[in-house]
Order: sequence, then C-alpha cells, then structure tokens
Amino acid sequence: MVAFYRAKHSLRDVAKVFNESKSTVQRWVKFAAGKRLDRVDFSDQKSGTSRPANKSFERVEKRVLSVRHYLKEKSILGLYGPDAIRSEMIERGYREVPSRQTIANIIKRYGLVERRVRIRYSSHPPGWYLRDLVNKKEELDSFDIVEGLYLRGGQEVQLFNGISLHGSLLCSVASRVITVEIIIDTLTNHWRTFGLPKYVQFDNGMVFQGTRKGNAIGRVIRFCLSLGVIPIFTTPYRQGFQNKIERFNGEIQQKFWRRKYFKNIRQIKQHLEKYVLEHRLRQQPNILTAPRRKKFPKNWNWDETTLPNLTNAMIIGQWTAFAGHFFCTSTLDQSAGACGGRFGKRRHSILHIKTF
Repeated sequence: MVAFYRAKHSLRDVAKVFNESKSTVQRWVKFAAGKRLDRVDFSDQKSGTSRPANKSFERVEKRVLSVRHYLKEKSILGLYGPDAIRSEMIERGYREVPSRQTIANIIKRYGLVERRVRIRYSSHPPGWYLRDLVNKKEELDSFDIVEGLYLRGGQEVQLFNGISLHGSLLCSVASRVITVEIIIDTLTNHWRTFGLPKYVQFDNGMVFQGTRKGNAIGRVIRFCLSLGVIPIFTTPYRQGFQNKIERFNGEIQQKFWRRKYFKNIRQIKQHLEKYVLEHRLRQQPNILTAPRRKKFPKNWNWDETTLPNLTNAMIIGQWTAFAGHFFCTSTLDQSAGACGGRFGKRRHSILHIKTF
C-alpha cells in the first residue's frame, strides 16, 4: 500500500485497490513516512510494554512449579492443586506467595491442567433429607465398600471406608474380603475412639442389611441399634444420599491406590494408616466444629442373642414419582419428621422415610 501510494496514487485509490479503509492506508503511510521501505518494520505490535504489569516474576513461577512437582510425587494425600501449593508455600515460609487464582493461572499457562473444567450446579445442603442433619445438630457417618482392587498376581483387595457428614472424620480399613466381623470391629474401634454419631448410613449391600428372608435384620443393624445409633439405608440407583462417601471412594482410588505400587496387603495397611492420619490432621478444623458425638458406653458388651433396642428407628428411604417438593415422614423417630422444601430451581421427587 505504501509503495502504491508513493507511485503518485491518491489515498482513496489505494484503499479501493487493496480493499481497505482510508484510515488504514493513512496509518501505514504515516508509519513509513521518511523511511525506505526495506528498512520499515511493518509487523503489527501491541501498544505498551512487552511484559504485562501484573505478570508474576519468573522466579515465582518456577517456585510454584517446583512445589507442585514435589507435592505430586511426595504428598501423602496426593493433593497438588492451587490450594495445596499455596498452603505448602506458606508452611515453607516463602515471602512471595501468590494467591490461589494466580497459582491456578500459572498451572494453566504451563499446560499442567490434567482435566477439563466441569460445570457444577448447586447441590442440596448436606443431610437435606433429615432435619437434624440439615440444621447441623447431629452427626452422620457414611460407610461403603470399594471392590475390584487387585494386586499383581490377581489377589483382590477391598476397602471399607467411612466418613462423617459435617466433620469429614475418616475411617478406612483394607482386607482381602470385607466381612461382617471386620465391619463390626472397625465400627467398634472407630466409635470407641471418637464417639457415637446419631445416624449411620449404608447402601443396600447384603453385608450391611443381612438376610432378606422374612422380617429378619442383619448383625450390623442389631449392632448399631444396641449402641443407640440409627441405621439409614439409601435408595438404590438414586444420587444425593451417598455423595460424600462416593466422592471419597473415588479420591482414595486416585490419590492413594493409583499412585503407589503395593507388594502385599501388609504394605497397603501401613500406607493406608498414614493416609488416614494425614487426612484427619488436614480436616481437624472441620472435626472440631462438627456436632458433638455421644460418648461410647464404658461397660458396653454386645450380646448377639439379645433383642436390639426397638425404641430406636431403622430408616429406609423410598421415592415416589411426584415432581416438585420432597417430603419426609416418620412414625417412630421425631427427628425424621415432616420436612419439605425446594432448593434452587431444580425439581425433586417426594421422599418417604419409613422407620421400623
């Protein structure tokens, strides 16, 4: 365009030939004024400095990447996200500690984001289906079994995991097969150490429910009722009840199982004990602010031949096809009494809670 203009053509003719606006031609003609064309740099450059004013220094970025690499390889919990990196930098006493968002931008800029961002919608408050839980007056422990973990050689390993609803108090045990005896021993030791919750929640596995013949109830249910803990069984194929324990099941497989090579089950138990202790230490603020747990009876001795305390309830959740609000009903336990509501713009089915 500049050469065509210098060949005695008007600005309007140059703009028409090159299909550009007249102002664009004026800009480049002014840019090359008084210079030879072979000495003019026509590359378009941004105005301002080459380095943004708010960009982190290179030494800070290298330090963030170094701490992330260390946490990815050495962290017991397997946490190496922006929050974990910032906490580690503060513990090391670094003077220049970026904010969480700055650390996230540095990780993203270096292409270290391992999964794409998912759109998450607002969920129900924890324990939305029971009044005592949603008001944070009582605590609930959720338990589940993780199957399908194998050592080299084909030996299966199962994990019996448990976590509290409000305090995130963790309990995890590894064994070749999770039996009723292991479940009862684990619950006894865990509750004897940290106290009894009001509710304990399981899925519909037969190891928890027991035999389905007649009106019989299993040993795990009778054990819980003997301590005054109310068992809750969630609705099959329904999300929302076991979210916290299911999320932890996925976390422990990703952060614990897939990061280590275990030769035998003894080595698994040793590393799992460290993982549980580190998790409890990190969740200590939530554990201290959670609802108080009842004391474990001092002279308690469970006799399987005696009938359980039938004044307590066993809760089983069921859904109806009505869309709109949910509704909880109970005949024996007032804490599971009528409660209804709508959270956000999402639609819910009616939930009827039966007690036995």
